[in-house]
Amino acid sequence: MNNLKFFIYQVILTYMGIANDIVFREYVYDPTFSINNRLLPALFESSINLVILFFVFKLYFSLKTTKLRYKIILHIAAFIVGAIVLALTMGVIVHMN
Repeated sequence: MNNLKFFIYQVILTYMGIANDIVFREYVYDPTFSINNRLLPALFESSINLVILFFVFKLYFSLKTTKLRYKIILHIAAFIVGAIVLALTMGVIVHMN
């Protein structure tokens, strides 16, 4: 059960991390904005990424009985599933507009 919970949390955190990058991409990398206008979205994105990274490390250290090799395999699988779910979600959102 711990491995399933770890996998589900990893999928959610991966989804949030990629969605965070997609949301802030248009503000951070827009060349028409000045440096001051790009600084605030970059700070917001970085702080959200640090919180997500904190929870990922907390998940890794809370699961003590599972070997690191299996945690990495679960993380890779969760990344793939999270990316697929995000692609399906973003595809549905794009086609709704």
